[in-house]
Amino acid sequence: MTQRKKTLVTVLGGGIALVAAIVTIVYFFQPWRTCPYDDSSAACAMLPADAAVMATAMLGVLVGLVILGTGLFTKGVESPR
Repeated sequence: MTQRKKTLVTVLGGGIALVAAIVTIVYFFQPWRTCPYDDSSAACAMLPADAAVMATAMLGVLVGLVILGTGLFTKGVESPR
């Protein structure tokens, strides 16, 4: 893998993992949700569609970390000129 590809894979993996982690945290706390039985929005029951988005985001964190690890732990080889 060339150094340029290694850098691209590392940045892409880190970006995917970061964005997916932010989405997971936001969906965990659900700041937009209100429920009559509790004051805290995190205590409200999660809707099935919200759970699907959160599960997808959690999978995205794992995929992003694998891509990041691939970029970090592969050897960068300079292309011959």
